[in-house]
Formats: sequence, structure tokens, C-alpha cells
Amino acid sequence: MKPSELEAGWFPAGLQNYVLPKTAGRVVIADNDIALWRGEDGQIRAWENRCPHRGMRLSYGIVRGNTLTCLYHGWSYDGAGACAGIPAHPELTPPKTIRAKAYRAADSGGFIWVANPGETTAAPSIDGDWVPNRSVHIDLAPTSLNELAEGIGAELVSKITDHAAIVRVPEVKGKVLLAFLDMKEHGAMIHTSVPASASENVAIAVSKLSTRLRQVFKASSAA
Repeated sequence: MKPSELEAGWFPAGLQNYVLPKTAGRVVIADNDIALWRGEDGQIRAWENRCPHRGMRLSYGIVRGNTLTCLYHGWSYDGAGACAGIPAHPELTPPKTIRAKAYRAADSGGFIWVANPGETTAAPSIDGDWVPNRSVHIDLAPTSLNELAEGIGAELVSKITDHAAIVRVPEVKGKVLLAFLDMKEHGAMIHTSVPASASENVAIAVSKLSTRLRQVFKASSAA
């Protein structure tokens, strides 16, 4: 199935530490397969997960410096998505038309955020220092942030986007950054971040609360 454009806005694609410098990873947003990667500069990048040459997933690629090299035939792409080299033709200057489709991407609140290339709004700016906590897969996407928050006995404090909010969790006597990523037929991912000042015990408690959501949003066929 051909992927559609993302809806407007920014999506919490994963925890910030999911993709470390000089590594690549994969996420699915709705029905869009996306490669995430960081060069030595630490900047997060999000591209359509297919090499323009033969369609190999770029998330399997190798990061060298600030370029991503496809694992199949070794075509490399610079940080802007332009083809930077073709090993079979080392003396050829790659045509400017050979490019990976790039999405907008940013780090904020301990999350990686992704948006359409033409998204005009700025990436979410979240007050305070947050550190990544946990990602959990669930069978069914929540219908709203309120439903998600209720799953861990939390209440909304500040809505960030339609898919993320700061919530207050009485069980840990503190705030948590809570988000979900709808992957359609693949279920959904739940992501949490905690304040940098949170104790190790709080971080562990929030992680355990996240796993509780697996039961809350479990498909009946999987029971």
C-alpha cells in the first residue's frame, strides 16, 4: 500500500535515546515507514524508509560522519537527503534529482518528533528538562489523550499536541510527559519522559505504569 501524507502537526516518533549518534532506526507513523538517524553532529533526521535506488530500507543503513549509506548497493546520502556518492561510479557526480524524501524532525522533551516536509508550525517546545523513560507497544491506539491518561490514573495538566501531554500522576506524586503514536494496523506506541530531577524510584514507577497500558489497550482477539 502506498503511504499517505502524515496529518498536519508533529508526531512523537520515539524516545530521544532510541537513535543515538551514528545510528539509524525505524518507526511507523500511521502507514508511513520512516527511517530515523543521527550523524556525528547529533542532529536527528527522518526520511522515507526507502533508498531511491532500489527501495532498500534506509533504516538498515550505515552512518558515517553526517551521511547515511544504504546497505544494499552503498549509495550514500548527505544530511539534507541528496545523493552524495555511488560506489559503482566513483567519478560520477550524482544528479541533484536523486534524493531521499526528508521529513521534518526535532528533539524535545526527551522525544523525537516528526512532521511532514511542508509542516509550517514549529516543533513542540516543552518547558523544563525531561529525560526519556520508556516506550511500550499496545494493541489498540487510544481514542484520546484523556483515555490514555485515565489508563494510568493520571489527569491532564498541559496538552502539547493531539498525541502528547504533560499529566499529573498521583501514584508517583509528580508529572509525566505522556504520548502515543498511532501505527494503524500495527497498534500503537506509548512513550513517556520524566523530569530530569525525578528520582530513580520515580522513573521505575513510571516505567511500570507504562506496562499497565498493555492490558488497558489489549485487543480482545489477543486476550
